[in-house]
Amino acid sequence: MSFGVGPLRGRLISFVVTCFVLLAGWNAAYGSPHSKGRTQVARLGREFRLRARQQVTLKGETLRIKFVEVKEDSRCPADVKCVWAGNAAVQLDVSIRGRGSKSLTLNTNSSSSLVDENLYRGYRVKLVELTPYPRSNRKIAAGDYVVTLLVNKE
Repeated sequence: MSFGVGPLRGRLISFVVTCFVLLAGWNAAYGSPHSKGRTQVARLGREFRLRARQQVTLKGETLRIKFVEVKEDSRCPADVKCVWAGNAAVQLDVSIRGRGSKSLTLNTNSSSSLVDENLYRGYRVKLVELTPYPRSNRKIAAGDYVVTLLVNKE
C-alpha cells in the first residue's frame, strides 16, 4: 500500500543534497572559522576571518596569509575598568605564491603600530578585530583566537 511518501521523500533528499552543495560552495568561497589547517579563499577589499594556524589565499591574487599566533594580549578585560585599553599583537606570515615569506606583527591598539608594519609587496593588511575579548575570570586558549582582517592594494 502506497501513501505517496515516495515523491515527498525524493524532494526531501534533493533538498538535503542541495543544502550540502551550497554549504560546501560557501565554505570554499568564504571559509569557516572552524576549518583548521585548510586554505580558505578571501576577496581583496572584503573583511575575512581566520583562526590561529589557518591560512587564506586572496581570490585572483597570489597573496597568501597565515594567522600564526597571538604574541601578546594585554587588552583590558571587558569586565574591568582600566586606565589604558591595552594591546594585542598578532603574528601573520604573508607570501606571494608561497615564496618570500615575511612575518607581520599587527596590533589592536593603533598607537602601538608602526606606519608600514602592515605593508607587504603592495598589499596593506589591516587587523580589524581580534576575538574573543578578554574577561578577568577566563583564560583564552591559543586556538580560540580569531582575527578579522582586511587586505587592500596600495
